[in-house]
Amino acid sequence: MNRTRLAALAAGLIFCVGCTTYGANTIVSYLYYFYGPEDVLEALDTSRIAPENLALADCERAVSLLELGRYEDSLDALERADRRFESDGSATPFIASSGERPPWRPEVHERVLVPTMAMADSLALYDVDGAAAAADRALGEIAGIGCSSCDFDFTRVLAALAYGGAGRFADGIAALDGMVVAGRREGLVDELRRRLDLGVAGVQPAGLAPPPVESARFVVAILLLGRGPYKESAKLDVSPGVTIRWCRYLPRGPQAVSWAAMELEDPPISVELTDVEELAVAGLDFRAQRIIAGEESAADPEHTDLRHWASLPASMQLLVVDLPDGVDFADLVYYSPEGFEVDRETIEVPPEWWGGPIYLLRRMP
Repeated sequence: MNRTRLAALAAGLIFCVGCTTYGANTIVSYLYYFYGPEDVLEALDTSRIAPENLALADCERAVSLLELGRYEDSLDALERADRRFESDGSATPFIASSGERPPWRPEVHERVLVPTMAMADSLALYDVDGAAAAADRALGEIAGIGCSSCDFDFTRVLAALAYGGAGRFADGIAALDGMVVAGRREGLVDELRRRLDLGVAGVQPAGLAPPPVESARFVVAILLLGRGPYKESAKLDVSPGVTIRWCRYLPRGPQAVSWAAMELEDPPISVELTDVEELAVAGLDFRAQRIIAGEESAADPEHTDLRHWASLPASMQLLVVDLPDGVDFADLVYYSPEGFEVDRETIEVPPEWWGGPIYLLRRMP
């Protein structure tokens, strides 16, 4: 089947999504992982999407636009999704009345990853104030949810970078507080804290001094790698003799890209901060425990909503590296789980770039 016919089929399925909960999700993930972001955008732009799926469509659109480097358009899609959550109550429990289909209700991790993606888009645009505002929203979501077992370390580290860029150094340090880190993750967080401490030390009491200038050139590569998990139907035992329809997350395969490295004399390797499947499972378990404890109602105990943000990555990683003097380019190399090179790109440093961060945002499925 050629790409035009496949896109037409996708448009038809998305149009029909009022009759099925999962059909559009399946075709969007198929288009994204096997044909690419352009086909996803064509399908979404040429189809009539059921109202209850508009927020989810915007989230899928945002990732495709991000992968294509269209960061402003990606931000617009994320902002539309945010507005839809507020207007249709998608971020709160929703019990549908007879014959009415509820809007997509994002899971715990999806709620936090909307402003997290907005942070990443803003940093790629060098809009540090916009990134800091998105960090405020993301950390507010985390605090409001209260899931202590959810690993939002990628969001916290990205928030620290955003706050540091905006001169809000104390907020950046606070974003890192409480993180349990070890190994290379510990080294990354320590380095970010060092940079933020320098910022705090350089601010005058009035708080009006600009951030201290870092003479070194360094690259901040924000990496969204691999294929995120998908939902499958399951059951949840709420109490003895009472079982409701529920769901579970399973890994999506095959995984083509797992990690990345900058090809220099001493190659720095990307640090995985959040495993999206583990995060999704932890968020789902958190909601299940609240339902079992009677603190939350199931949206619809008779049906399982298998809609999910299908284009999310498997892992969210960060690579921060100082470029040595005299080095004006370096290759960013992507590797498979088995350690084979999958792809590479040359990162060139503009000759007029005398110091500070170079932000890169990459989505490699």
